Amino acid sequence: MLPNKVSLGFDTSTSKCTIAVVSGNTILAEKSEEAPKKHAERLMYLIEDALKSSKHDLSHVSSIGVGIGPGNFTGVRVSVATARGLSLALNVPAFGVTTFEALQLGHKGNILCSVRAKKGQIYLSEYQNGIFEQSIISNIDNLPKTKCNFVIGDKSNLISESLHIKPLEPIHSTASSIAKIAQELPMEKSPPTPIYPIHNEFI
Repeated sequence: MLPNKVSLGFDTSTSKCTIAVVSGNTILAEKSEEAPKKHAERLMYLIEDALKSSKHDLSHVSSIGVGIGPGNFTGVRVSVATARGLSLALNVPAFGVTTFEALQLGHKGNILCSVRAKKGQIYLSEYQNGIFEQSIISNIDNLPKTKCNFVIGDKSNLISESLHIKPLEPIHSTASSIAKIAQELPMEKSPPTPIYPIHNEFI
């Protein structure tokens, strides 16, 4: 009997390489390693390690999810290139998943998602009525007003105090959320590409 198909998710938008293998609601394996400036060297090794831990291999992968940011641009490019290469080699779909989507997975309500940026800034995206708004970059000491009731992600406690909204914790690791999302996406979704937040304020 052939093993069940699995979804592979990975993210290198931070200093870490994070990988997960999931099947349905079950997380089969997770790997995470600090690899600043070594994402390209370590990513495939960790993918193979995670698959081995899950008792699967690349031939069992039916979908690939990759973190497309926001975050470290070089790291995101490494992941996206790897996902596209694996997609072509394995003839399986690869989907780009934002860090905001990964953070929000499993939660309900209007949620402000935050991701750490450079120079003390923060990437923000509002999730309202089931839709993510355009992401922005903001200074942590000059946050824009929001209609959201909750905040999740980096510096969420500080943001919650500033904007008087409730902090939430992610339900899954980033890589596991990415893999879970990927296995549910329609086949025709576009290939993964990095996202580029803009300097702006919420309207």
